[in-house]
Amino acid sequence: MPGLAENSRPSGPAPSPVAAHATVIQLRSGLKAAHPAAAPSLDPSAGQSDRDAAGFWERIYAQQGRTLADEATADAHRITSATMGLLIEGARADGVINDEQARYLGALTIEAVRAPDFL
Repeated sequence: MPGLAENSRPSGPAPSPVAAHATVIQLRSGLKAAHPAAAPSLDPSAGQSDRDAAGFWERIYAQQGRTLADEATADAHRITSATMGLLIEGARADGVINDEQARYLGALTIEAVRAPDFL
């Protein structure tokens, strides 16, 4: 089985991002935490501290009955966030998103990976 960082795209044309559909998994109701980087600036850290970002993630986990203070939960969060970084980089490489969008989303991913360290 190829690793996440390896090219595992099957041969043939890539599916159209417009035609692709995603399954939405409903989490427990009440996920209302606004992301601390939701400001109009393209710099996700503009005016926000690392603790603000960590608090954002902790509120989401708390609404699901979990905490990033739990080491196993924090590790799973870091793995998932880092994997999102790989997906973002793949989308950039495939031209689905541009370099500026990839930088912005990549910064958010790094912020997410580091969140448990700031609780």
